[in-house]
Amino acid sequence: MTLSMRIRPAARTTRRMAATLTALLLPVAWAAAGEIAGTLKPPGRVSSVVAVDRAKENPGEIKSPFTATVDVKTGAYHVRNLPAGTYDIVLETDVGRIEGVDLGVDRTDAKQQPMTLEPSELDKGEITAITTFLKELVEDRSEKEMPTVEWLLGRVRQARMKEVWLGKGALDGRETETMVRVPLKDEELPQVSDLLLGLISLVRVRDQLPRDYDLVIDVREGKPGKILVNPVPPELTEADRKWLIDWVNGLKIFENKKRVLDLDGTGTRARVLVEKLRDTPTTLPVKEPTAFWRTEIFDFQKYYGGWTKEKYTVIVRQRVSIQVFRTYRWMFEKRLGGIRVAADGVTTVPEYAVPQTLDPARGRVPF
Repeated sequence: MTLSMRIRPAARTTRRMAATLTALLLPVAWAAAGEIAGTLKPPGRVSSVVAVDRAKENPGEIKSPFTATVDVKTGAYHVRNLPAGTYDIVLETDVGRIEGVDLGVDRTDAKQQPMTLEPSELDKGEITAITTFLKELVEDRSEKEMPTVEWLLGRVRQARMKEVWLGKGALDGRETETMVRVPLKDEELPQVSDLLLGLISLVRVRDQLPRDYDLVIDVREGKPGKILVNPVPPELTEADRKWLIDWVNGLKIFENKKRVLDLDGTGTRARVLVEKLRDTPTTLPVKEPTAFWRTEIFDFQKYYGGWTKEKYTVIVRQRVSIQVFRTYRWMFEKRLGGIRVAADGVTTVPEYAVPQTLDPARGRVPF
């Protein structure tokens, strides 16, 4: 056997290994990535924008944020190359830190199944006329052109129409830049409600309709399509809010101060943003007066016996001198939290107006 014959098998093995390695690396190299896009107004007041996936961070710490590019002239920002996940946006502004928090809950109703209805020919004409009227109303009263409308959304609560929206793109129940609330006057809402809830397709199944639901009508290309009835849980009432706040106020904890900064949810699920602060002396050895500061999200579920706290998520956990703590400018903002990003798409966040001053009820402001 010649030397060249002995080398060929080794060469073939090397090529096979190289091909295998390339095949393994290709999914990584070409892995799809998501993106967040939004706009901050007025432009120029934000020094940095980052996105945080808290599920992948240590509780209370942010070590690996995803940094956005920001156009200082327009206020537009983009966070690219994001793995699929749920993100909060954190802003450093000229008035302080504004930190997004996710207070969103699952708004589906597991007890009832969605319904899909086919509009009658008469319904199609009614839907087209209503959509055209609402589109013109938005443009006239908000001076905002709506060149494309792909769906009409009516939020029905306790069997009454609460509000009407127009939009395009995916609809997942969360407000986006592609959604516009129709600015109906008090006397106009009942009229629009009668027209929508009086559609033949809905009247035929009136006895099957839930008390609370989102009515979604496909109006793409000016041709009404399917009508969707998506059941939703009852809304969070003022009595629910009071119970949750009173429950937090009654907690016995290490900290000497506590308060609810914000909360959101439905009549069956709620998330409560709670601040806990210890600014009085403790038995712990410290060189100077120290503040122990925590903000957490409490998750509540409502069962037949009432509300029950099920878990909590740490957002901020700090131990700093009281002198430093009193300089904090830090506000929490649910409108910048809970942004869901797919592995291969762009998630657009509604335009956010940076406030002139931070709200002390939702964070820390020097006094």
